[in-house]
Amino acid sequence: MLAATLQWRLETKPQEIQWSQVEKEAETGKTFVSPHPDKHGQPVVVMRPRNQNTRDEKEQVQFLIYCLEHASRLADEQRVGKMTWLIDFEGYSMRNAPAIRTSLQVLHTLQNHYPERLGSAVCYHAPGLFSLTWKAVGPFIDPVTKKKIAFIDKGPQEASELAERFNLDHIEACMGGNHKDMLFNLQQYRQRMEAEDASVANSIRMLAIHGTSGSHSSDLSDVSSNTNYVRSPSPMVA
Repeated sequence: MLAATLQWRLETKPQEIQWSQVEKEAETGKTFVSPHPDKHGQPVVVMRPRNQNTRDEKEQVQFLIYCLEHASRLADEQRVGKMTWLIDFEGYSMRNAPAIRTSLQVLHTLQNHYPERLGSAVCYHAPGLFSLTWKAVGPFIDPVTKKKIAFIDKGPQEASELAERFNLDHIEACMGGNHKDMLFNLQQYRQRMEAEDASVANSIRMLAIHGTSGSHSSDLSDVSSNTNYVRSPSPMVA
């Protein structure tokens, strides 16, 4: 799997995807990396299918890869190595549900090229309609990944279940948290991503320079993210 992933990275060059290539996909906030980690210190990738705004499968997957790259760099910087997905299913419908083919492509990308990056996937208020996708995709999810998927259903227990994983001050009120504003602001997110793109591009240039000179003292782990995390205090974090 490692050899296949290395070959995929050589061909796809995910680290070179730029904000300008994915901004159309990003502009509704359907997927973004939260400015706040979960209680494990893991970056949180927020997904909102109701904000789906495109139909191009290739561009959708490219945008997801861009987000996974950003979250992976954050995870390495925080020395946690993993990320959390928080999928908000409010407003989920046939109109905005991804095609089964797209869901399978996303699953393939995650399991084959970002192995062990997923710490957990939290499905918030998944409706009955989602069961159709789950039945189609479920058999292709490896057992280890499947154990990382949790469902938070509507009811009196949902606040405590969210609080087990997240600081509620970092969860929007529309999801039962205490954060009154929306976490996604396109202008602010654009600035954050463009700054990170520039940092990654500079690191790639430095790699090329060191490679030409025969030095191997630099790699992409040198990239410093432009997201400044303050790790949430938690008994689960050593």
